[in-house]
Amino acid sequence: MTPLFDIRFLFAGFILQLVFIAHGAPSANSASIYLCSDSTAATFDPATSPLQGFGTYLGDYFALPFHNYARGGRSTRLYINQGLWALLLSKLVPGDYVIIEMGHNDNGTPGTGTDVGKDRAVLPGIGDQTIVVSNTTGGTGQETVNTFGYYLREMIKDVQAKNAIPILSGMVPTMRWNGDVLNTQWPFTNWTRDTALSEGVGFVDHTIYSVERFQALGKVESLTMFPLDMTHTDAKGAVLNAETFVTAVKCSQSLAVKGLVLNNKGATVNGSC
Repeated sequence: MTPLFDIRFLFAGFILQLVFIAHGAPSANSASIYLCSDSTAATFDPATSPLQGFGTYLGDYFALPFHNYARGGRSTRLYINQGLWALLLSKLVPGDYVIIEMGHNDNGTPGTGTDVGKDRAVLPGIGDQTIVVSNTTGGTGQETVNTFGYYLREMIKDVQAKNAIPILSGMVPTMRWNGDVLNTQWPFTNWTRDTALSEGVGFVDHTIYSVERFQALGKVESLTMFPLDMTHTDAKGAVLNAETFVTAVKCSQSLAVKGLVLNNKGATVNGSC
């Protein structure tokens, strides 16, 4: 399963090359990788939970130091509002990489239904639409909620202001099967890709390669890796999703993504583009 080639990613890579010429490329000896994500990537205590997120193992495949800042239950909006994003930004030095893979908790209708008491749903799409809602958990009263793309753009600008390198990633799939066929349409991945293109930053199509791996295993075997629900993996599933991220890095057309230097373990991960 091969992602569509897009000349805009090459153009974005050309712009990044000009930046490197002007300011110097980040040193592989000094750069670190930071992961901003949700519970699908978060680390769980194996003594108390059968779940595990792919961020727990992702650092095993890179030659650069890796820091997992994934936190369960967070959307782009909530990750920012709770100060988790500011904490991550405070750790950055020029040349660091920040992988942003969000979407699982951004779904819903802001300010109503299941979002009441959670304050994490965003507006769909990547436009400039807004809605004012009552924030019930942050003590802020009225809150202007924006689109998913808006929050990603804000994150991109924040990372670039630190002279670090943002990389957007499509989210890992949930187990949404139609018979024996795993769903291949994931709107939040599409909006992530579109934002990466519009902002000229790197994109990792994590979704497509995870879908491909689970589909190859089949529904019955895939579901054994989801012990509690259709979203969260066990350790075996987390390793699979870490490996598919590595495959997506190898297959990316983005120059920025090529800066995520793989170690020997990462280089041996099998996967076709």
